[in-house]
Amino acid sequence: MTETTPFKKLMTASALLAAAVTAAPAFAADGDSYTIATSADFPPLSYRDSEDTSKIIGFEMDMIEAMSEHGGWDYELKTSAFNGLLPSLKSGRVDMVVSDIYNTAERRKSVDFINYIENGFAVMVRAEDADSLTSYDDMCGKNIGILTGSAPEMDAVTAASEKHCESQGKPAIQPKSYPSVAQEIPQLANGRLSGILETLTTLAYAQSQNEGKFEIAFRDPNTTKVGIALRKNSEFADDIKQDMAWYMSSGKADENAKKWDIPVEALIKNDSE
Repeated sequence: MTETTPFKKLMTASALLAAAVTAAPAFAADGDSYTIATSADFPPLSYRDSEDTSKIIGFEMDMIEAMSEHGGWDYELKTSAFNGLLPSLKSGRVDMVVSDIYNTAERRKSVDFINYIENGFAVMVRAEDADSLTSYDDMCGKNIGILTGSAPEMDAVTAASEKHCESQGKPAIQPKSYPSVAQEIPQLANGRLSGILETLTTLAYAQSQNEGKFEIAFRDPNTTKVGIALRKNSEFADDIKQDMAWYMSSGKADENAKKWDIPVEALIKNDSE
């Protein structure tokens, strides 16, 4: 019998993402109520519990729970594929998106952000390739997995390919998009992908759940902020900002970061944006 790791169970659960609706605990009897969307595909930030795939867990879920309880509002979680999250926000089907959403200049044209983590990309490879794939220079002509609908990941790969490969007369890095990180993992394992580009926190979790199979080969030099996405000029934005400020200063954020093996230094406690 083969061993089933939590990440393998997560791969099976990813097929449920588009249709599932998960009710979150209600803390306020008569306060405001919000609908929050997530793809539940970014461990340890938010992902499906391997023991109960109807339950979404992670740093982001603990953050929302604490903020909701402090602010006196209720919420309901809705899950969908990652590339449907921001469209559902802009159309008014949901009130917020909490799903490792990168705060980029392009996205700020259509949505607002309340930041909570500064994260960076990294590239994970098979353990047997770790000695030969140590930088973007070694990825020229090779396939690298990215998330469908993630413009920042595509931009990172494109920029790296131009700088390290194409400008040097080498073949370009070939980005291959997948709907979820869980679907990228087996493609890396079987050799169809030479690497996966994703945030360091997500890859570190994937590596820990597949001990000995993968290694984080190198980090992208750039970092990006991750935030709660809201519709432009949302009427409740100030309230959520106040709840986030409380969360970051109360000790809860530090406690949850340690719980989920996220560096406390990555938390954005005094956001200027």
